[in-house]
Amino acid sequence: MLEALGKQAEAPFDAPRFFKLTPDVFLVVWDPPHAVNAAPRLEEVSGQKFSSLASVRLARLDNRSRIVWCLAAKEASALRLKMSAGAVGSGAELSVEDTAGAPPADPFALTHLLSQNACAVLVTTLLTTWAGMFRLARSRSFISFATDLLRSVNDQPTVVDCVASTGTTCIFETLLNSECTEITSSVLLGDFGLKRLDKRACNVSYNNGKNRLFIATADLPQPPASGFLVLSGPWGLAIRRLHGENAARSLGAWWAASARKLPEIRYFLISEFGARSPAARAAVLDLQLSEPLPAKRHGILGDTTPFCAVETALAGEQGVLVGGWLRDPGGQYEGIDLLIGPDERLPLDLHSFDGVLPEAQGGYAIKRFVAFCNAGPALRHHLQPRFELRLASGERELIVPPPQPHDPAGVRAKALSVITPRHARDPVMEACMARPLAEMQENFRQSVGAPTDITFGELPVEPVVSIVIPLYRVFEFVKAQLAAFAADSWLSENAEVIYVLDSPEQATHLEDLLSGFHLLYGLPVRLVVMARNGGYALACNTGAAAAKGKHLAMVNSDVVPVEPGWLEQLCCCLKMDEDVGAVGPKLLYADNSVQHAGLKFIQDENGRWFNHHYYKGFPRKFPLAGASREVPGVTGACLIVSRDDFDTVGGFSTDFIVGDYEDSDLCLKIRKLNRKIYYLGDVELYHFERVSIKKHDDYTRGVASQYNRWLHQTRWQADIAALMASAGAREGIGSA
Repeated sequence: MLEALGKQAEAPFDAPRFFKLTPDVFLVVWDPPHAVNAAPRLEEVSGQKFSSLASVRLARLDNRSRIVWCLAAKEASALRLKMSAGAVGSGAELSVEDTAGAPPADPFALTHLLSQNACAVLVTTLLTTWAGMFRLARSRSFISFATDLLRSVNDQPTVVDCVASTGTTCIFETLLNSECTEITSSVLLGDFGLKRLDKRACNVSYNNGKNRLFIATADLPQPPASGFLVLSGPWGLAIRRLHGENAARSLGAWWAASARKLPEIRYFLISEFGARSPAARAAVLDLQLSEPLPAKRHGILGDTTPFCAVETALAGEQGVLVGGWLRDPGGQYEGIDLLIGPDERLPLDLHSFDGVLPEAQGGYAIKRFVAFCNAGPALRHHLQPRFELRLASGERELIVPPPQPHDPAGVRAKALSVITPRHARDPVMEACMARPLAEMQENFRQSVGAPTDITFGELPVEPVVSIVIPLYRVFEFVKAQLAAFAADSWLSENAEVIYVLDSPEQATHLEDLLSGFHLLYGLPVRLVVMARNGGYALACNTGAAAAKGKHLAMVNSDVVPVEPGWLEQLCCCLKMDEDVGAVGPKLLYADNSVQHAGLKFIQDENGRWFNHHYYKGFPRKFPLAGASREVPGVTGACLIVSRDDFDTVGGFSTDFIVGDYEDSDLCLKIRKLNRKIYYLGDVELYHFERVSIKKHDDYTRGVASQYNRWLHQTRWQADIAALMASAGAREGIGSA
């Protein structure tokens, strides 16, 4: 199918003719006296080898054939060509004295007498197969030839509009005939050269089936002013003249003005255009925020009526985390499918939990559900993935969640609230939560920018130890902590104090506090301010990166020494025994009971491992709590480690959320270096436990703790079991 035929130029090819296409690519054209049904042959009699050679057979209107060969030969060479067209006695010869002097190919002559289908085959072959094979895409002479070739086929083509652009990515829109359902190739041609479009275009029925609407994207150095779009398929060839008047429009401006806001177009733009570049991703994000889809549930709440809502649909690189609830007293629901594209659906494997709606919503018993759909990255830029509810009647109903968060912190917080903590059991964690949470945590970590810092006083040039103290919102112990540090002469001479503020909105307030405390106590302090709240591990690692000490003391902001000398003793333990990789002290509650006398691991009735402290709640002077010894681990509330070992194991793991299990994870990593973990029972500090972490919404309202425990066990289960068996044999029944 050709929509129009252009002007034609007569030229006889009864004898083969030789033409120049580019300085080193040539065409041989021959019309044998009969139809050609076998593969034609062309060879160079003198034995010269062509670097590339290809041919195409084309049907003429008079039932004869035209054969076109394309070959690459050295410039300014002589050729003796011999060709055959399959039939006995059907052959021809052609001598070329100087390839450099060959005339240019005439596209109008080349298409003269060809059938419409043959013209389509010739154009498609030249612009796709041969353009790549002979590296013609950037040749100006080839582009000029191809442009005239298109004009010879259709001298009044319909327009394709470049409707918008973002960065280097342009969007093209045109209407096609209704039969143009399958598109096998799409090529742009213009001053920019020849550009093959990605096969992932949008080609949907339009205007009640009378037309098809074609939308495609391409990366170009700049929005095109003119050119052609060439589409081909089993139906034939469509040539479009490029119109670039609106090329400089933004995606949002075009979409706001467009009268063709089909769901398929929106899906294509978000999925494909959004994958082009950071600028394109920002553009589709703006589009979704400015024109969100109306949320759509199914049913009406009542005693006997069914109802279904998807409230959470967080798309990432691996798939979509889904959460919602339903009420189905009559058994009318068969399942829910995630819509991937116009013709692709994936069923959700729902994990359901009993629940009750608030009284304001009727107080009905419901089923809450969570699922993870392995959709891959197809929907990763969508803020509102769509679903279909399958009914027992065979009907399908569209379900649309409300717009989802788009910033990494908001996405993670939404995921952590998709189920209640008591439902975050290991099977659900493994099936639904683990993969998306891991991806979200990594995205969140990468979103935290570079820190800034300020120094109060003159820090030691070569400190023995650097004290790294993460701060998050709670500053009430800073004064007491700094007063105790300043009263310790060894610490003042040998340590640098680094506070890492993980709530940067409080930077000005903390600067004023530290400035005043420095004047009051005379102790130099360095303040490192995170670009945004990144969590315990990232804050500690950031402080460690800024530290200069041979040893690192990781100390919580709510830890206050009982008396001077604590840091010197802990550092001496590392110095005296090279086999010791980390060491921690006894930590006390405010009532002088033991909070920590070494860290161990215990199992619940289901075999799940949890962190636990030796002698927690025992009296301060309990003899066994005062015994220094090797332990499975020590708490990160006060942990001393050599800088070399810390760097070797990569510091605290940043895949735990907010702050939990990083300390035991670090100890287990250090043990992998064949180092011991040691506890000093005669070194005491107060620990006002978990004051700051309770301020963190992601931790207190979601499933972060359960996820961290699951991740810790998944990573270390075998090591923990062996370690605790060894510790039990070593400590006997005296451990608590």
